[in-house]
Amino acid sequence: MKNKFYIISFVSVLIISLISLHSCRKNFSLDELSKMKNDSLHFEGSIAVPLVNTELTLINFVPANDSSLWLEVDDTDLIHIRMYYKNLVSLTMREMYPVPTVVYPAPAGYSVPANTHQLTTDTSKMKVYDRMLSGKLFFDNPKFSFIIENEIPVVTYFKMDTLTFYNYDTLAISHTDHTEYNIPAPTVQGTRKDTVIIIDTVAIPVLADVFAPVPRFISFYLSTGSHNPQVLPFGVTGDERMNISVDIDLPLDARLDTIIMSDTMNFAWDGDTYEQIKSATLKIRLDNGFPIDGYSQIYFADTTDQGGIGNIVDSVFTDISHPAVTEEGWHLLPAETDAQGIVTFTNESEILIFLDQERVSFLKNSHASKMIITGKLNSYNSNTGLFVKILGGYKMGVQIAIKADFDASTK
Repeated sequence: MKNKFYIISFVSVLIISLISLHSCRKNFSLDELSKMKNDSLHFEGSIAVPLVNTELTLINFVPANDSSLWLEVDDTDLIHIRMYYKNLVSLTMREMYPVPTVVYPAPAGYSVPANTHQLTTDTSKMKVYDRMLSGKLFFDNPKFSFIIENEIPVVTYFKMDTLTFYNYDTLAISHTDHTEYNIPAPTVQGTRKDTVIIIDTVAIPVLADVFAPVPRFISFYLSTGSHNPQVLPFGVTGDERMNISVDIDLPLDARLDTIIMSDTMNFAWDGDTYEQIKSATLKIRLDNGFPIDGYSQIYFADTTDQGGIGNIVDSVFTDISHPAVTEEGWHLLPAETDAQGIVTFTNESEILIFLDQERVSFLKNSHASKMIITGKLNSYNSNTGLFVKILGGYKMGVQIAIKADFDASTK
């Protein structure tokens, strides 16, 4: 987040201003005004505080410490969701062709019977970070690359029987494929054959839809082996190995269905002088840099004993009689694009929200201490079409400032 300002209190800014004008005064505050013996003293005016200057992007959803999932930007600035699982499957020949099917060590010329080995990958090794995205993504060109390093001289085929996704409700959604891929076998002892198998929408037409909703875990049900007896070109010990790694590439040439982005900042109410605030006005500027429609909402929340976010106590955009406000929040029009669908101009909205003293008191009494800014993107009904390109520079800008009108008196 750029230039984030934490609000200490409305009154604190006034204190700073007064100290700068009256340097001889120390620790001057409105509380001190109430202690002064001048019964006729009355003070009123306004202060303004910048609260937020942030940008929401899809990159916010991928934590740096999750090595299994990351985002990268290609030469055309298109964002790709990437996952790489090295040696997701690692099998020895002894595991694929167990005793007594083969007696080890086996010499050159030994005939290995036909055999099929089937396995399911461990879902804990294929974690998709569960805070990455909320909502559904439909990719136009997803790609799974299986990188196979084979030291076993008899393996002749590989098949991804079933690809299973486990979503946020722990429900499993499976997609099957019956295509067999040829795996070359090494013919010289101590060497290996490397093969890359690419599975995309040509191989599995429904692959564009399988990430909806974005899963928490992925697993593969795989088959490998030989359909016919194989004669060994060299002697084996049984420790020869086949390693299978998986590289998943999901370019964000995608259809976004209710993707939600958010950011959180502190909103602290210090001191006991909040009742002297007559009213407050939030000035909000929303700048949609995505080529799709969106909605934004700003929530106030309290804090738990552990310092986290507790309950939502209020939201900003509640007046649905306003033409730009719905039950989902403030409607953001899409950014303007050129003929290639690349954003040329962002779409800006500027909003003023009035908070009377009753609402200010409600926030204080509800222990509102956090502001949560959300952006919701949905390209399904967008005028730009079902699929849009999401580039690395696309963002939703949010700026918030507050003006407080106060009336402090020594009465």
